[in-house]
Amino acid sequence: MALRSFLAGLAFAGLAACSPDPAAQTVSEAPAALETAAIQAPDFTPVDNPAALGFDPAGLAALDQQLEALTAAAARPGYAAIISRGTRVAFVSETGQIDLETGEAFTIDSPVRIASMSKPVTAVAVMMLVEAGQIGLDDPVSDYIPEFANVQVAVSPMANAEGVIETRAPVRPITIRHLLTHTAGLGYIFDNQTDLGRLYLENSLYSGTGNLEARMQQLAALPLYTDPGTRWIYSYSLDVLGRVVEVVSGEPFEVFMETRLFQPLGMSSTGFFYEDVDFDEADMSPLYVHDETGAMVPFEQANPDWASGGGGLVSTASDYIRFAMMLANGGSLGEVQILSPESVREMTSPQVPTEQLGDDWGARGFGFGGSVVLSPTEGQEAVGVTGDYAWSGLFDTDFFISPNTGVAAVLMTQIQPGPNRPEPRSSTMFRPLVYASFAFD
Repeated sequence: MALRSFLAGLAFAGLAACSPDPAAQTVSEAPAALETAAIQAPDFTPVDNPAALGFDPAGLAALDQQLEALTAAAARPGYAAIISRGTRVAFVSETGQIDLETGEAFTIDSPVRIASMSKPVTAVAVMMLVEAGQIGLDDPVSDYIPEFANVQVAVSPMANAEGVIETRAPVRPITIRHLLTHTAGLGYIFDNQTDLGRLYLENSLYSGTGNLEARMQQLAALPLYTDPGTRWIYSYSLDVLGRVVEVVSGEPFEVFMETRLFQPLGMSSTGFFYEDVDFDEADMSPLYVHDETGAMVPFEQANPDWASGGGGLVSTASDYIRFAMMLANGGSLGEVQILSPESVREMTSPQVPTEQLGDDWGARGFGFGGSVVLSPTEGQEAVGVTGDYAWSGLFDTDFFISPNTGVAAVLMTQIQPGPNRPEPRSSTMFRPLVYASFAFD
């Protein structure tokens, strides 16, 4: 059974280091031995003295108090947070409820929809195949999905007098690198101000029927906003890359993710479909939205029947921290090596010229599937440790890793965006409080 979709009709509802073990197994090179290489469950009991890991206990207490205060104020139903450094857990916070009707507590093992926090996971899958020599970053996507060989670019995002969106041929093909960096020119579901945006909404991949292959054929028939490689536009790019992984690996995308990534890392509660995770549909967290009175009420979504690499995963804080720790530690966790340190550095390095990002990025750039903290220039405010890599999800989940310090941090909650949702968003609250707890340079 497919997991509950979080994007169907969304646009109209209101509308981110420690050295690896040199003897670690490289998963992308030895898939046959994955089961024996799976790591043991990390000990999520925080260390007795977080100062020994470089954290200020008072700073961590301030974060805990903030999560409790937001829960008490009914800003969110609850939170679960984990902060680690290297392979040690420095901090765990659990507050509130995952189910307001039953009163079930929100814990680090509560399954939630992570929405766009799926994107960095898909980017890692792509980098595994790049590292194995099966994909080239500058390969045209049409080498793997032929329909993209005929893609067109909109001359204008608005239709002409005859009601037609005029198009032309692109100046260059879409490449794997363009998809990893959201510079392919593709659209998404957040633009209802232009005729082209409305065309994407009318053809949303999160409605209708069909498998991943069919949905990519549907997407390839839509015009691009711009020539590939000219502008950062948040898009379906990582969904396209899910199909690329499927084609290259010769197995369904969800199978690749389960056997090559989730099982080796011990992420038993992460997947696209209920048959792939260790909990039942009844255990899934309800989704809430704030009504006009500020109360949280249930929000229903439709169920998808395909594996969305851009936003279809569910996970838990205790699962996702394994993924984050792997990245923060240079691609390895325990005896399992998912990526080489070089691939992680490339993934978490700025890849998009600042002039292509647009306004409001400040001292941040974009790598492969997530944002990257840059050294601030004059007049810019520092937003973290240079080189930190992060992304968040629609339902206010958030994570970041700090390759230069070995820190990984994950925050899970579950709330539908809408006009009545209280601030702050997790990414603007969680990251600064974690950084404020750093007691190291």
